[in-house]
Amino acid sequence: MTERDFRSVLFLACFLSSVAANAYIIAPASVAPLLLDQFDVTRSAAGVAISAAVFGFAFVQLPSGFLMDRYDNRRMIMIGAAVFGPAGVAGVFAPSYELFLVGRFVAGLAGGTVFVLGTNVVSQVFSGARQGLVLTVFIASAPVGFALSQFAGPVLAARFGWAANFLAYPLLALLSIPLFALSWSTPVRAPDPISFPEFKRAVGNRSVLLVGISAFCSYMFYIFFNSWMPTYATESLPLTLSEAGAITSLLPAVGLLARPAGGLVSDALGNRRRPVVVASLLFALPGLAVINYYLSPLSFAVTMLGVGFSIQFGAGVYYVYARELAPEGASGTSLSVFTTIAFTGTLVSPTVGGLLIDAFSWTVAFVAYGGIGCLGVVLLALVPESDPAT
Repeated sequence: MTERDFRSVLFLACFLSSVAANAYIIAPASVAPLLLDQFDVTRSAAGVAISAAVFGFAFVQLPSGFLMDRYDNRRMIMIGAAVFGPAGVAGVFAPSYELFLVGRFVAGLAGGTVFVLGTNVVSQVFSGARQGLVLTVFIASAPVGFALSQFAGPVLAARFGWAANFLAYPLLALLSIPLFALSWSTPVRAPDPISFPEFKRAVGNRSVLLVGISAFCSYMFYIFFNSWMPTYATESLPLTLSEAGAITSLLPAVGLLARPAGGLVSDALGNRRRPVVVASLLFALPGLAVINYYLSPLSFAVTMLGVGFSIQFGAGVYYVYARELAPEGASGTSLSVFTTIAFTGTLVSPTVGGLLIDAFSWTVAFVAYGGIGCLGVVLLALVPESDPAT
């Protein structure tokens, strides 16, 4: 194969493994009522099923960042995909909810490795003027995985039982391993292995930290919609769980267009990243008022599309922004710092949302998440534009 073929196969392998990992993360959302019955747990406890996998995602980011600035990223990502498959399958057969959560955490560790390594591999292999566009296309693998899980989850559960929704995606990840083997070519790593002092400086970079916290707010907003809207719709509208899941799947699915579009617009604006991520948060906020005060099946579907497009318009650009703000030779570490902070929003959002709903009301939860979105915008005002040459 030519070098271009190697790069294409490598991109496909990274994309497929990321789709599987992200589908597995959100898998409990589309079958949450079934988990409530299966394990006899509360809503907030059911939210932990999402948080456990995301905690694994977030926990592994910094170690992965240090390693991927020192070793071949392609070899590491293939190992991650090989571990994710069996770990995800094993968790399904746990005899208690607590052990089920442990299995979700272990699979999250492997899935988080796959995602952050894929991000770094794609950004290095496809460096150049179109890096923003190519990287945001790869980042679109996350909403593809979310949409797949939201749409297929209720269908799989109805046909084969609740456990099928947690088995399908780890098995899907195993299909990427032959593709990684085919794409073997030049190792992907930083030109010079990062030292411990450089690692410490990268971890403390103020601009990367602020962009990460803003992305944390964005992820909290996005995951709140993904994790609780199927339940909200079944309680507030005459919709079945399958129908609510199918409509909610519009929210992540539109990211397949929104994330590359954000990269394209950012490149067209002279590689400016900040205006795109600011607009992304601002235009998503009105969706909270619409579903709280003007709810109908039509407004619910339109809101899922609108919020999904807006909040994901800047999602991929955040990664490009953080990577371009990184100190020289520490892009992998800085990317992992950013991803750790951002994914912590994914980690806490389902549980925080469930606690607010249980303790207060849906309206209080909507107001709280609106405030979180506003905070994300304010933080971006403190960050300079990045250098696309980085």
